[in-house]
Amino acid sequence: QQQQQQQQPQKGASGGKARAAAAAASGGMARSSVKKEGHNDARVIYVTSEDTNKEFKFKGNSISTGKYNPLTFFPKGLYEQFRRVANQYFLSVGIISLFESISPIKPYTIWSPLVLVVGLSMAKEAVEDYERHRQDHQQNISMTERFNGTSMSACEWREVVSGDLVRVVRDQSFPADIVLLASSLEDSVCYVETKNLDGETNLKIKRGVEGMDKVGTGGAAALKAMTAERSCYVECENPNNSLYTFTGNLDVSGAFNSDSVSVGGGKSASASAGGGATKISLVPSNVLLRGSCLRNTEWVIGIAIYTGHDSKVMMNSSAAPSKRSTIERGMDRIVFGMLCLLGLMSTATACVCGLWIKNTSPRVWYLDTAAADMVFDPTATVTVGFVSFLTSYVLYGYLIPISLYVSLEFVKVIQAMVFLNLDRQMYHAETDTPMRARTSNLNEELGMVHTVLSDKTGTLTCNSMEFFKCSIAGTSYGEGVTEIERSIAKRGGKPLPASAPAASSAAIEPGFNFKDVRLEGTKWMSLPDAEAVRDFFRVLAVCHTVIPEGEATPETICYQAESPDESAFVVAAKRFGYFFKRRTTSGVDVVEPVFEPGGGGGAMRTKEVHYEVLNILEFNSTRKRMSAIVRTPEGKIELYCKGADSIIYERLAYGVQKYTDHTQVHMDDYASSGLRTLCLAKRELSEAQYAEWNKTYTAAAQSLEKRDEKIEATAEIIEKELILLGATAIEDKLQDGVPQCIEQLMRAGIAVWVLTGDKQDTAINIGQACSLLRDDMELVVVNINDLVKQESDREITREEFDRLGRASVKKQLEEGSAKCDVADTADIDVGLVIDGRSLSFALEPDLARIFLSLGSGCTSVVCCRVSPLQKALVTGLVKDSGRITLAIGDGANDVGMIQAAHIGVGISGQEGMQAVMASDFAFAQFRFLERLLLVHGRYSYKRIARMVTYFFYKNLAFGLTLFLYNLHTRASGQVVYNDLLMSSYNVFLVCLPVLALGCLDQDVNQRSSLQFPSLYRQGQTNECFRLRVQLGWAANAVYVGCMSFFVVFYLIHGGEADSSDGHCFGLWEVGTTLYTGIVITVNLQMAQMINYWTWVHHVTIWGSVAIWFVLNISQSNLYGFLSTYSYMIFQPTVMPTAKYWMSIPLVVFMGLLPDLLNRGFRRLFVPEEHFAVQEFERMGRGKRKGSIGGGRGGGGGGDDRG
Repeated sequence: QQQQQQQQPQKGASGGKARAAAAAASGGMARSSVKKEGHNDARVIYVTSEDTNKEFKFKGNSISTGKYNPLTFFPKGLYEQFRRVANQYFLSVGIISLFESISPIKPYTIWSPLVLVVGLSMAKEAVEDYERHRQDHQQNISMTERFNGTSMSACEWREVVSGDLVRVVRDQSFPADIVLLASSLEDSVCYVETKNLDGETNLKIKRGVEGMDKVGTGGAAALKAMTAERSCYVECENPNNSLYTFTGNLDVSGAFNSDSVSVGGGKSASASAGGGATKISLVPSNVLLRGSCLRNTEWVIGIAIYTGHDSKVMMNSSAAPSKRSTIERGMDRIVFGMLCLLGLMSTATACVCGLWIKNTSPRVWYLDTAAADMVFDPTATVTVGFVSFLTSYVLYGYLIPISLYVSLEFVKVIQAMVFLNLDRQMYHAETDTPMRARTSNLNEELGMVHTVLSDKTGTLTCNSMEFFKCSIAGTSYGEGVTEIERSIAKRGGKPLPASAPAASSAAIEPGFNFKDVRLEGTKWMSLPDAEAVRDFFRVLAVCHTVIPEGEATPETICYQAESPDESAFVVAAKRFGYFFKRRTTSGVDVVEPVFEPGGGGGAMRTKEVHYEVLNILEFNSTRKRMSAIVRTPEGKIELYCKGADSIIYERLAYGVQKYTDHTQVHMDDYASSGLRTLCLAKRELSEAQYAEWNKTYTAAAQSLEKRDEKIEATAEIIEKELILLGATAIEDKLQDGVPQCIEQLMRAGIAVWVLTGDKQDTAINIGQACSLLRDDMELVVVNINDLVKQESDREITREEFDRLGRASVKKQLEEGSAKCDVADTADIDVGLVIDGRSLSFALEPDLARIFLSLGSGCTSVVCCRVSPLQKALVTGLVKDSGRITLAIGDGANDVGMIQAAHIGVGISGQEGMQAVMASDFAFAQFRFLERLLLVHGRYSYKRIARMVTYFFYKNLAFGLTLFLYNLHTRASGQVVYNDLLMSSYNVFLVCLPVLALGCLDQDVNQRSSLQFPSLYRQGQTNECFRLRVQLGWAANAVYVGCMSFFVVFYLIHGGEADSSDGHCFGLWEVGTTLYTGIVITVNLQMAQMINYWTWVHHVTIWGSVAIWFVLNISQSNLYGFLSTYSYMIFQPTVMPTAKYWMSIPLVVFMGLLPDLLNRGFRRLFVPEEHFAVQEFERMGRGKRKGSIGGGRGGGGGGDDRG
């Protein structure tokens, strides 16, 4: 909506008369009454080359987008890291570990992994922030020119201040937000590329302030006059983030009052009777925004008004909404649960220790606890219990996986940067557009989507518009059959009309695919309604904001348009003989045929004429129309209007229309063929009517407060009593692969909602063409067309319409829900179609629940005639129901929907890059969504879910052995493992295999993921991360920890001799046996989980086991102060002992057996779908006699959840 406002070439600005009147109306306001910067509503910038504006304390032009600076990096970075609960816990443990009387382990065993994890995260932050600072510095030292009081001199961007006169040359970017005064082109216009702002590469036209062209041609004298002591100033709104709006005035009353420098090269400047003040209204088309680039113009001069962080682009640089995946939120709950478990275990240990010290220790005379310090003082039981709690709090810290967050971040980055971004099957060669994951936080969420909400134009369709048919004066013109009609006929097995061509022919010219001999050459002039036809063509040629480029001939000219529709209309006008040749400040030049009613069929004689454009009333999504008030070559003032049929029809003059019924029938026919329709109308105005209206319009344009609302209200006054001319029909072809993609998504259990601005018939037919609505579906249609017509015909009031409409929508929704229940019983899919007026009622709080219930029960939903706001509201409604939503769109009107959804996907299309810049993932074609979800999304979900559950499994199993041994020693705090080896557990011994799992594992291959889309349903129901699975992993960890401890301590080393010489293992030898069993069991548990073996898995699993033995050997041979309790333990004592090597397989086998039996039982007796697919793949590999083809994945036969 707002985008349109910036791009209008005259954006509410009028021609010479209107501008003069606007200036006159604003004169007389004394500068002494101007508010300064502190005022809430406006700021004042004096044009100067000195420090006149210093008192206002405007921000400088240097920018910094970094999060940190050298002073704040460590405090702020540490704060960011310790916002995580797990890091806070380990910090507290690290602090307690500094007190040797309390901590059972050395401080370095806690601080080393903590520093490593936090250091890696902060290093990543530092690298990213350095890059931001580097880019900022490059921008700050970019060169431009500013007036120094005598001439233009070169300066860096950071030296520019508000009020400076700045000159920018061709292909340079604007250093600040600048009010354009003059340019090298005629009428002080310039061309601007806003790719860095909104991603659009089409050029926008900007216009210099009316009457200020002498600034460019008057040399240093004119510039000195403007920068004289407070002689010229800009009064404008305070800095804000609206890129496409601006209100302000330029006061030059004190600048050009001498004969040597006149305003506007002789054009009269408006002056008030009171004081000769000259004030000129400023509009958005006068403002050049920082970040945009000057094109096709040699130079411009303007006033810097907003600098640095006050500029609009910088005020729009706020972070996108923070999105977290379902698994990440579930992971936080698990961490909290583990902390609670740690607290319970520590409390239990404290109670055991306190009671034993009080009741039992005095009888154990050899401990002499009576002489002990406070740690074991029998007379201070509470103190003993508290110290024991702190000791256990430190000791049981291995329950919390400190490396989980870093490991997850690493895996997600690999998934996004390597597997997603480098997937050639999602690369679009025609536009050279690869897949882009703009965030890695939501990879696994892609595997859990319930509902896809999609825009239509540019998302399902190509957004490559072609003028295909039209209705003029009640007669339909145009031949051919659309692709939508062909697709519907093919799916229904119906024959095409006999006159239909064999295939949809290529466009005659880009944007034009119209054929009808009745409108060729001058034949249309012999038609009975030739004058209406001429006016129809004039509306196409004049009522637009297109910018012509290149040589001004019909064959070579290139049109830069805001949208493909606009371009198609201008190209159509050219093909019909009305060649839009040139745009000037005052209007447009058109080469058109000499109109000779009744004389059609002869050679076409043309003439170049000028249409003076008096006003442009711009299009936006609220108005749904655009108007141009022009003075025709015949001297008449006419209003040309084009817009949606519902908007135009309610503004038609009553009782004088000739073609409304026929035109409506034609538009319905066009809509049923999948064409986009637009109505064209005109109104002739008298000089008096226009002059009176223009006064109101000028006052609205001068207003600094609510200017847009006032202009819109003024437009409502003039845009009425219209005469209908006809309607256009534009074809927007479906993208390749859309029907197949939607069909696959629906087979995967994903509901597809299409939110479009099209009419109901158009939307239904396109839905049928792209497999969204099928013949075997039960279709529920909700609309209130009859009530809309009654309101339009003034048969009912607005209040009655609201009351009756609300009741009708509620009744239809309830009937639809009942029909949906019946269809569900009969296993029939249901489709819902609802129009925009009905949707406005359905989104009200009283009906939203019913609407959501009905929509949730449907396989597909089509919402017609929806606004961008309604798109976001519908998305939010579905999201709040708990269903994972994915919104996909290509235009600025889809940004709200994309940001409201759990996952936003942007299409790099014809409508710029705003949707892409607001998205989480981006690619070029809708069909890539199938692969994104069914392959990458499914893989990422299963990998991350299994990775997280495995992390807690391995830490719980290890932590329980510490807990059990601590209880075994009556909660004394004695550890059973070497400190250094304990700190290596999460970093070296069990971390690498889980990274390989998270990056590479596949339960089935990619081909099977697409061939069997129902596999995707596991993610929708969260099968791999639901509470039952988490508890299963916890139970397995408890079993492994308890079994390992009791088998090692009471079975293997139960007191008998451990070696042939009668030697018994001591604490550290037994601890080595226990640790070895845990390490190998946990790593081989990972081996049981793997479905897709690669050399990376072998290296990480067997390498981790090897690292364990290497660490023990090195610890055994290091000096005592380095190896501590491990000195001469493993190599000389444990390794030569046969009992050690014989016991380890027993511990490992017993640890893996329950999980192995569980997997086998489920595969044999309660198989899941992916088990069957794995068998299918195995059979296929057998038939290919060992050929690996595409079926390497899925060979392990493991269970994804296990």
